[in-house]
Amino acid sequence: MNPANSTDRTTVLLLERFASEYARHLMAAFPDLDVHTAGTISEIELPLEKIDVLVAFGVAIDDELMKGARNLKWIQSLATGGDHFLKSPGLRKETLLTSARGIHGAPMRETVAMLLLGLTRNVRRLVDNQHAKVWERGDPWPLLAGKSALVVSSGVSGSAIGHLLQAFGMTTIVATRSPRPVEGFDRSIDVKDLVREVAAVDVLVDVLPGGPEYQNTISRAVLEAMKPSAVFVNVGRGETVDEAALIDVLAKGRIAGAGLDVVSRTPLDAASPLWELPNVLLSPHIGGYFKEYEEHMMPILIDNMRLFLAGRGIEMRNLIVH
Repeated sequence: MNPANSTDRTTVLLLERFASEYARHLMAAFPDLDVHTAGTISEIELPLEKIDVLVAFGVAIDDELMKGARNLKWIQSLATGGDHFLKSPGLRKETLLTSARGIHGAPMRETVAMLLLGLTRNVRRLVDNQHAKVWERGDPWPLLAGKSALVVSSGVSGSAIGHLLQAFGMTTIVATRSPRPVEGFDRSIDVKDLVREVAAVDVLVDVLPGGPEYQNTISRAVLEAMKPSAVFVNVGRGETVDEAALIDVLAKGRIAGAGLDVVSRTPLDAASPLWELPNVLLSPHIGGYFKEYEEHMMPILIDNMRLFLAGRGIEMRNLIVH
């Protein structure tokens, strides 16, 4: 039975730049669905109250859409979490919310590799020299092998990053709210002990999700406790870091550098010192922006749609309680 209405077809809105790709697979699996696509909110052509299912990343979602979609039964977030939707006052308690958790291990691992090696190999200088046609070896770069890394958060992405760092020959530590053995890590600590533990490591990696409970977890105290030779990498959420403190320690050389895929507000303000600091490597939140995204996402969407149409929403993958 159609959970939206026993006589009407379930109406699905795919709100995403590559919505047509999702639509093609979804309609092949469920030909009875009424599927609509839009790249942006301004391109939505159907009345919001007709939407039963919304599939979107959530970054561009506003509360007007959430309030207008008053018959919304289920949201499938295309992101690893649902924090963008959870921030909306218009999200109703009865609306099911699921995420794409589980598909980001490989891309997050490779993003950390890019940022970390970019920092330690001073890729900015190499690119500048290439443009200037300067063949200069410069200072020797530091090995990661034999060094230590502390990753804040665990989960699929955290474990993937831990395995990567171990492959580099690093000792790995994970900080979580409930310390326990985690694949990819030599030991685990309580996140409450970050200030003490971070003083001994060479790399600090932030993989924290969004949400008020994680805001400024990477505090000024944590950043100031780091070794002057240590580097910080953030592939989690910008709001998990005290950005003013981060800029301060970078500008004063209190830490060696930072590789940031996320910042507190996007796009990064043109006046932000992060643009100009020589020990910063920026990427514009592209850690999970990989070519094969739809291919990895579709099994979750197909499985969850099958359960939703069968009235078994409680069994859907990556269900977020809110």
